[in-house]
Amino acid sequence: MSETLILCATTRLAQTLRGELPSGLAVWRTPRTATLAQWLAEQADAMQVAGDAELPAPLDPYAERLLWERVVAASLDAASPLFDLPAMAAAAADAQALCRTWGLTPAAVSDECRLFAAWQADFERRCRAAGWLDAAGFQAEVIARIEAGRGRLPEAVQFAGFDRPTPLELRLRRALAARGVAVGELPPGQPGAVDARRLECADRAAECAAAVAWARQRLAADPQACLGIVAPDLAGVRDRLEFLLEDVFHPAAVRPAAAGAPRCFNFSLGRPLADQPLVATGLELLAVVGSRGALEQSRWSALLLGGGWGSEAEADGRAGFDLALRRDLPYFTTAHGVLRLARRLGERGEMPCPNSVAALGELLARLEAWPRKQLPGAWAAAFRDALKTAGWPGDRALSSHEFQATRAFAELLAGFGRFDALLGPVGFAEAVRRLRELCRQRLFQPETRGRPAIQVLGVLESAGLEFDGLWVIGMNDDQWPPAPRPSPLLPADAQRTAGAAHASAEVELDFAQRVQARLLRSAPEVRFSYARADGNRVLRPSPLLAGLPGSGEAPVPPPTLAATLAAAAGCERLADDRAPPVGPGEKVAGGSWLLRAQAICPAWAYFQYRLGAEAVDEPVEGLDPAARGTLVHAALEAFWRATGDSARLAALGAGRDGAVADAVRAALDAYEAERRIALPARFRELEAGRLQRLLGRWLDVESRRGRDFSVVACEQPAEVEIEGIRVRMVVDRIDRLADGRRVIIDYKTGRAIDVANWAGERLTEPQLPIYAALVADEVAAVVFAKVLPDKPAFAGVADEADLLPGVAGLGDERQKLFDPALFPDWPAVVAHWRERLHAVAREVGDGVAGVAFADEGALKYCEVLPLLRLPERRRLLAEAGVS
Repeated sequence: MSETLILCATTRLAQTLRGELPSGLAVWRTPRTATLAQWLAEQADAMQVAGDAELPAPLDPYAERLLWERVVAASLDAASPLFDLPAMAAAAADAQALCRTWGLTPAAVSDECRLFAAWQADFERRCRAAGWLDAAGFQAEVIARIEAGRGRLPEAVQFAGFDRPTPLELRLRRALAARGVAVGELPPGQPGAVDARRLECADRAAECAAAVAWARQRLAADPQACLGIVAPDLAGVRDRLEFLLEDVFHPAAVRPAAAGAPRCFNFSLGRPLADQPLVATGLELLAVVGSRGALEQSRWSALLLGGGWGSEAEADGRAGFDLALRRDLPYFTTAHGVLRLARRLGERGEMPCPNSVAALGELLARLEAWPRKQLPGAWAAAFRDALKTAGWPGDRALSSHEFQATRAFAELLAGFGRFDALLGPVGFAEAVRRLRELCRQRLFQPETRGRPAIQVLGVLESAGLEFDGLWVIGMNDDQWPPAPRPSPLLPADAQRTAGAAHASAEVELDFAQRVQARLLRSAPEVRFSYARADGNRVLRPSPLLAGLPGSGEAPVPPPTLAATLAAAAGCERLADDRAPPVGPGEKVAGGSWLLRAQAICPAWAYFQYRLGAEAVDEPVEGLDPAARGTLVHAALEAFWRATGDSARLAALGAGRDGAVADAVRAALDAYEAERRIALPARFRELEAGRLQRLLGRWLDVESRRGRDFSVVACEQPAEVEIEGIRVRMVVDRIDRLADGRRVIIDYKTGRAIDVANWAGERLTEPQLPIYAALVADEVAAVVFAKVLPDKPAFAGVADEADLLPGVAGLGDERQKLFDPALFPDWPAVVAHWRERLHAVAREVGDGVAGVAFADEGALKYCEVLPLLRLPERRRLLAEAGVS
């Protein structure tokens, strides 16, 4: 063979060298390039074709991890479920690679090293028995055969991009030279940086923005330029960099139709195949539908609301089915439960997505017909059939990236059978778990046509590449040089002596110096940037930047897409703080909740109660706070309907606990009947105990009331018209005192109770004031009953002192809520409430709907919070200089 072989440190470098266009030539021979692993695999194939003794089969990385898991689990025996087997297997595989590459051997210097020595012996025994070799051992075996004179070698080999050759690589160089091969280094194509500077940035975000702004300026000046952005911690900044590059260079990509359009940039760091949307959907279809137990309802919701299976025309219908599922099914739900709900809806003619549900039913039937256990290869065929049955990956045309992702998944599934010998027969859940792990380990990078103008790389992936300009971000002392990471399974002294990768601070310093010197030779213009801070943490520049001159001000970040659109000619500003007034005959829902929302934030009231927007219920395990509050209300209602007044409460004596237990039982029975569910027996018992203790503590407070009373109404409905708005409400309880006056009570089971607003301009808790001012006569007090496990108490205001324990009267010096100068007596308080309620109701009628509030914390329970666009409001206020 007469041509020269170029052995490259990375696949990217090999592809780049093959695609280079020599200047001044119309015809040329494409350079022969390969990575070390690729070429040694080719040599092994050629040796076997030539009749050489059969080589052991190399284990791919996932198969090697599986074998290490078997070895580790066998050594731990019954204790293996207590350990993180995948993590221990990964550490063992790394230690084995260090042994092969750097010539290390385990030694009994610590418990960890002794344990690894035993693992290694078992691992190698299993490999010999099955005819396998780990990847590094396979490379060493091929090199040994080259040393023995086997294989057909090129006349010349040039090494490219190797920052710090390992002993295994040096051994190959010696073997090639001994066989008469001319061995050398690929010379650099340019002399190196003539303009190398460092730049200080405020934080990581500013660093990324500066790098993207620099790339924009360079490409504006020279559209043919080839630029590089390198980061030691590429995984940590990838998302931010990708967002900025998209926003600056491809703003149209915000449209879904442009998601797969070509980009002028490319990342060397792929994402796990399992994170690709269609692949994630396929894996979740198998896991959710095939689960024999109950799963969280949120997983069913994600499946129904996501695309990639069934008919895309039923997307809205699947969303409707998800609402029914949230409403009618428990937190943990089985596939059979979902299908039963679908049948009930279908019988009523309310099934919104019949085709999708039919596909799920057929998929479930196929899954249940399979054997309990079978080999991975058999599961692969079953999975393909199941996904086809479910209509995966959907009926719409796939983008280029989606097509590549589904093809990669199909290839991976086709090779799943190679784990038959390692895993043996496994159950369905185990097979899906292993397939998901395999997809997580497989990095997916869509194919890029041509050479993009901007390459975003890690420091290793940048080896041997050359650019017209290079920006290196993240050059802080906590990242550069990298921190040492010696293997805990091998002797630390041996690792340091051998100079193994990541063995010590000295090794990492040498590595960083070599890489930095190489980066300085990669482009005529090089910028090294670092951040001054990361949140509240102060950062320092890497000491390796000492001696580089500063570059002054950072490039000005380009405007974002949103800012560009906002500044565009013809962009019209509209005032959105006014809604159409309430028209004649228009019905406005919400009752007292409408007035409460209007008082807190007018936009909340408009979106939720006039436009009808509402949040989708989130399923919870057990009882959510609202359900628990409902049970407290129902139990107190049952108790007082049976007890009636304070005299009977006092007369109960020791029998009070029995009366409380009866009331709690009635409340739980009513709850189950209304929701057509049966709480688990143990759960119901625990909830009954909680309610009994809670009511017992509250009734202790009721027993301390100094005035006799009788309960004349529980859950009392009422209706009143305020400024043309009909308000319907339900009062939790009304007590009558001996003199005929009424006490209005509202139960509260949460800790956030605000009565201070009753003396203010906006009544954010208006229900009791509405009843006292506009419905009932002769009201003596309005109070919240804080039914809490600790510190239960009344909170509110009364006409006079000592009507209720802890509630101050208007004439009491302890009363600080209502200023005596403004509210000399009870009629003044009622008049104030009446005036403020009418004012807020007029706002609703006039269409006041702006995003205005006194305290953002009051929006905690707003169901339409995303519609208020609070981040945008904060930005506009900041631009206006309003704090």
